[in-house]
Amino acid sequence: MEQLIITIEGKSNVDLIIRLMRKFNFVKSIIREKQPAGITPASNIISEPVEEYNWTNPSRPATDEEFEQLVIEMEQDLEENSSKDVMNFVKKELKAWRKKQK
Repeated sequence: MEQLIITIEGKSNVDLIIRLMRKFNFVKSIIREKQPAGITPASNIISEPVEEYNWTNPSRPATDEEFEQLVIEMEQDLEENSSKDVMNFVKKELKAWRKKQK
């Protein structure tokens, strides 16, 4: 078994990560401790991503090639929808989804 120590700033952020971690079956326990004042975190903290580039990471910045591809796709997209059209579509989809849930 491995142990991971995470330092998080802010009580609401701590609560949020605890709720998230409890959803994973492989998490065996969660221990919440308040860090004493004046104590700095351990020196072996991983502050940079393990891998330099990961296209599946939603928080990474897009590459120039990806921006170029996005522009090309946007220029080729001739369909235009108003915000009213989009809201009507979303409402219709939600209504159909709710019917399936019953």
